[in-house]
Amino acid sequence: MTIAFRKVWRDLWNHKGRTLLVVLSIAVGVLALGMTVTSDTILKQQMAASRAARHKPHASIALAIPIGDDFIEAIAALPDVAEAEGRTTANIRWKPTLESEWQDAIIVVSPSYEDQVFDLIELKRGHWPGNNEVAVEYNHIEYYRIRFGEALYLQVNERPLPLRVVATVRDPLQMPPDYNPLDRVALYVNRDTAERLIGTRGFTQLRFTIREYSEAGVQEAVKEVQDRLERLGAVSAFSTFSADIFDPSGDQNQTVIDGLGLVLIVMAFFSLALSVTLVINTINAIVAQQVTQIGIMKTVGGLYWQIVSLYLAGVTVYGGLSLLLAVPLGAIAGYRLALFWLVSLNAPVAPFEIQPAAFTYQLAVGMIAPLAAALWPVLRGVSISVREAIASYGLGRGHYGAGRLDQWMGRVQGLPRMAALSLRNTFRRAGRAALTEITLLCAGAIFMMVMATGNSFNRTIDNVWASWGFDVIFIFQDFQRVAEMEALLRAQPGVNQVELWTWVQAQAHKPGLTDPANAHDIELRGIPYGTEMFKAELIEGRRLDPNDDHAMALNQKLAGDMGVGVGDMVVVDYGGGKEKTWTIVGLVSDVGVGGIQDTAFMWREVLAEDINLSGRASVAQIGATEDTRAAQDALKFTLQQYFASHNIRTTLTTGQLENKELASAMWDIIGGLLQLMTIMVAAVGSIGLSGTLSINVMERRREIGVMRAVGASSADVAFIFMGEGLLLGMISWALAVPLSMIGAQYFVTALGRALNFPFAYQYSFDGMWVWLAIIIVLSVVASWLPARRATQISVRESLAYE
Repeated sequence: MTIAFRKVWRDLWNHKGRTLLVVLSIAVGVLALGMTVTSDTILKQQMAASRAARHKPHASIALAIPIGDDFIEAIAALPDVAEAEGRTTANIRWKPTLESEWQDAIIVVSPSYEDQVFDLIELKRGHWPGNNEVAVEYNHIEYYRIRFGEALYLQVNERPLPLRVVATVRDPLQMPPDYNPLDRVALYVNRDTAERLIGTRGFTQLRFTIREYSEAGVQEAVKEVQDRLERLGAVSAFSTFSADIFDPSGDQNQTVIDGLGLVLIVMAFFSLALSVTLVINTINAIVAQQVTQIGIMKTVGGLYWQIVSLYLAGVTVYGGLSLLLAVPLGAIAGYRLALFWLVSLNAPVAPFEIQPAAFTYQLAVGMIAPLAAALWPVLRGVSISVREAIASYGLGRGHYGAGRLDQWMGRVQGLPRMAALSLRNTFRRAGRAALTEITLLCAGAIFMMVMATGNSFNRTIDNVWASWGFDVIFIFQDFQRVAEMEALLRAQPGVNQVELWTWVQAQAHKPGLTDPANAHDIELRGIPYGTEMFKAELIEGRRLDPNDDHAMALNQKLAGDMGVGVGDMVVVDYGGGKEKTWTIVGLVSDVGVGGIQDTAFMWREVLAEDINLSGRASVAQIGATEDTRAAQDALKFTLQQYFASHNIRTTLTTGQLENKELASAMWDIIGGLLQLMTIMVAAVGSIGLSGTLSINVMERRREIGVMRAVGASSADVAFIFMGEGLLLGMISWALAVPLSMIGAQYFVTALGRALNFPFAYQYSFDGMWVWLAIIIVLSVVASWLPARRATQISVRESLAYE
């Protein structure tokens, strides 16, 4: 073993506590980086694989009247259409046993499970369902307590029809129950069984792709298909025409994950940057402590770069030890995080493996970052001359007390002796204290910014749900007569308020810009005169006036996307060659059911006249007599039964509190991830504070011995160091509060853009006080061990020369 190696080993082993703190500090930052890169890599791989395996259609058209195989074949034969397929989805009632209550379900019917074309359903267990058999979405079977191999019961003509569960499947279009606002099990049957259940073998959905994807090309194909459907009678005069267009290369879920992943990676790098401050403090302390050793090494012929390499070798060991912790833990944490997201999105899960990209990043950063941080302190420390090194006695260079800060603290009067000593000692090493403060300040600011984000989300959710105005909403498959439906609903128990709205999907563009590339999807919302349920927040302009004709209040996000504002004109294309020009009189903040932000509000009667459906509406918005989840669920169930018994078909039924709870659950996931990264940053800050105080203890061994020699008790010595830790923590809190107030608004805005969600900013003063409590606890805990170590130093040991 060489002398150089023995010195490096001695420095590391004789100061095990210091070594452990530095290694943990670096490991936290490298672990955070590895976790985020691993999860991001897995998610991108699996979401891309899911998109490829799913084979998304370019367009999906919902039909009011089922169509047969001949029409599907006719669509597939169109020159621009590459592939076409039908599928059926229908609402139905079910229960797991004869003694159970009826519940909601969705029936899915594929023309052939063995030869699917779009949105491929994957068989997980068992075999494809035959006659009188059913498959269940694999995320649903345990949640709804369905027994594989046994019968469940579906409601047909008010009677239970048993079907045997023979398979579980993964359907990319279904969400896990915990994140499904519709709260209904997905069941899969063949066409023969579907005919017994819903009375038809036909298809209620038409999906197709064109030969070369472009949004304009798909829109043209949709118009051609719509014309054929109208001639066939598959679109009635009183039914809604709904066509969704999908970009095969796009994925809304992936966009959200990418945005959140970017935020987490930035926070991980930030955590790593803070962790290297402890490396800087530690190397500064080691070099300062070993000035005499540096002088002796130079005296006996040690060269400048030889001495530098000794200290950098120690830093290399710090980095290597941190990688032993960070690489496996980061890989496991990243995989678990990706697994959570994949399960939440019902995407295929990959087996665990170390991601090469994450390992490479961790290896590079874990080794290079500490060396880069330590390089300047080492170079500066080793450059000391032999005379200065030998003349140093480890008590500083006599500069303390000369600075303005030192002089100001010296004038502070009236403090207890030990408190005054803590105050003055805190900033004896101003550079070290500053680095520690930066770490704690950033940790506090990030924590309070995350708390402000959560507060902003809650405020946004409250605003959104208050703007909806309804408790329960029903979207009808066919347009209903307004007067008849209003009277029918008002007569139902538990109903306090009823409004019939008209919802229509259309295209909008600026006047003169007729190119399909300039068209934007728009959700038209026809509201009744005198409405009490339209409560969207007005951002600019005015609200609708009863004397308005073709006037609209446009969603501010859609207005921004289109480049229009108050007073501008917008051409609305209803399809089938019908167009009307509308004037924007106001901009509103609105997040609709499902998070859509492409809405426009106008008078129902004016819209209905444009689409030749005067006196009819497609949506019932209902206010319940009780504002509770149980009351809303009961009202929804009662009305569903009523509609089913009167053959009134609905395409969507949901409650306000049901959606609010789901949105809150989704935020809990996102907020939890942000808090996890905040905890890591706080851990780095706490380790940094403990490391700083530990270094202070080692540097002041002789001072401690002097104090003990003149009568200072162990409690007095401990008070000094714990006081320093608490003072550093309190100063960081005082500085972090204004910094978080400034940064929180930018952070909330950036996260809102990443998640495509319009946060309404509101600072969290609760977060400010919560962090104060946390920083006090962290400061006390972080300073306890160094303070305890200081009390264990004897007078003889502290005054002895090395």
